[in-house]
Amino acid sequence: MLRILNTVAAVGSMASAVAILVDPALLLPAGSAGPASAALYAARALPLGAALLYALFGRARTGLLPLLLLAGLAQMGDVVIGLSQHITGMAVGGAVCAAVHLISAWTLYGKAPRVAKAV
Repeated sequence: MLRILNTVAAVGSMASAVAILVDPALLLPAGSAGPASAALYAARALPLGAALLYALFGRARTGLLPLLLLAGLAQMGDVVIGLSQHITGMAVGGAVCAAVHLISAWTLYGKAPRVAKAV
């Protein structure tokens, strides 16, 4: 279930990045930086989303935990930006995606093998 939710969150973020590149007015309020903001968002969302999808569906999942943490923190940054710039969709979408990624990381960490401490 968490794999599906993370996939939806990553694809949604990537789709938003493409949409905002095509037409910044779709997601950004009037008077914002427009194309520059769209390019900055896409420069982060597209490669991070692609890396997360690769880690979710690839054979080796060794990098999944740090990618989930990174994606969750990036989405928390989107929440802060969305709130400060009055972009409701960015704030709400970022909060949902951050929760999915960070809860998944927490769940994955809980299942990770523990290294025994040397006494």
